[in-house]
Amino acid sequence: MGDMQFEDQTNEFGSPRERASGFDLSGALVRWGLVSTPQEAQYALIAVIVLSALIAGYFFFSSGGSTPPPPPVY
Repeated sequence: MGDMQFEDQTNEFGSPRERASGFDLSGALVRWGLVSTPQEAQYALIAVIVLSALIAGYFFFSSGGSTPPPPPVY
């Protein structure tokens, strides 16, 4: 089985895509001048994600109080 060959082995998986479609946020951060390199833009986006997760966790876990509300007064 190891000596099996196909007729056309060139470009087996197709040509690589030149550019992915969609919005490039890290490229936009570089163009806007907020960061100087795409790698810094990726680090900045990771920092934003981590910060957002921490803020969401804070509000999620601190929103409920440990003491129930007082009973209504009639």
